[in-house]
Amino acid sequence: MRVKQFHYLIRYLLKLDIYHRILPVFRLSSSQANLNHIGGAMWKSISQVLAEQFGAYYFIKHKEKLYSGEMNEIWLINDEVQTVFVKINERSYRSMFRAEADQLALLAKTNSINVPLVYGIGNSQGHSFLLLEALNKSKNKQSSFTIFAEKIAQLHQIQGPDKYGLDFDTWLGPIYQPNDWQTSWAKFFSENRIGWQLQICKEKGLIFGNIDLIVQIVADTLSKHNPKPSILHGNLWIENCIQVDDKIFVCNPACYWGDRECDIAFSSLFEPFPTNFYQRYNEIYPLEEGYLERKLIYQLYYLLNFSYRYYNKKQSYVSLTQKLINQILHKIDK
Repeated sequence: MRVKQFHYLIRYLLKLDIYHRILPVFRLSSSQANLNHIGGAMWKSISQVLAEQFGAYYFIKHKEKLYSGEMNEIWLINDEVQTVFVKINERSYRSMFRAEADQLALLAKTNSINVPLVYGIGNSQGHSFLLLEALNKSKNKQSSFTIFAEKIAQLHQIQGPDKYGLDFDTWLGPIYQPNDWQTSWAKFFSENRIGWQLQICKEKGLIFGNIDLIVQIVADTLSKHNPKPSILHGNLWIENCIQVDDKIFVCNPACYWGDRECDIAFSSLFEPFPTNFYQRYNEIYPLEEGYLERKLIYQLYYLLNFSYRYYNKKQSYVSLTQKLINQILHKIDK
């Protein structure tokens, strides 16, 4: 059993290119200091990428730094014709930007939910960048969530492979998310999600209990649940929803083929969508029996993710995570 505790971390570290793939996991606090040296050559590279995209020279006349986020610097630039949303980070983050661009393209091809257009990615002067459509955010409209529910249900009903995972790995926020294909949903979620997140939490000194035991309980709980693989947004909550007129766009995906209930569970964890969203979704694509029990396990993954990211700032996430783990263990003891 002891060997299994290292499985979730070591099997990825053994891959030759893994350092650059998971670097963001271990450098959440160091990247921002190095972004102060963004120079003219990088902006020139961005102009060149946009010129290729738009078919005309893109001369940046205005640029505004919106904020330094959890990881990236966020800018708005325009040439007085086209405004572009820019994410900038160190060069080693290019793989994250590539994955984000590929996921947005994947979601766009489904013709279901609305996502921002990708204009390109690139790197210059030790930095990497992702160029996206700038969305004019408007005030949230509750009525829009009825249509949004229809689009999420449409996304979840798309036919895909008879297995769980994705052809490439992704990130949930700044945290690496392995998507190795599995034919068993119980195995995929217990190992690639809960086990992986528990292990990297442990590496940071966050210990929530016996990893092997928790993983086994999750696997046992899901053992008789064999959902149709659905393409998931994977990071579906109110903070990633942007109201644009009467439409809702979603950003910051963490896609994979999995149980659609994961999207619904996370959407209701912190600040739930309006009730009309859930009512309409269930009318179109009713959730299966046992969802409320599985919901706790699916929400655990996101709480572990937030605990890792914010444990120095918001201990409440750590407390909520431990409380949920204790609740899951207590149910099994009964």
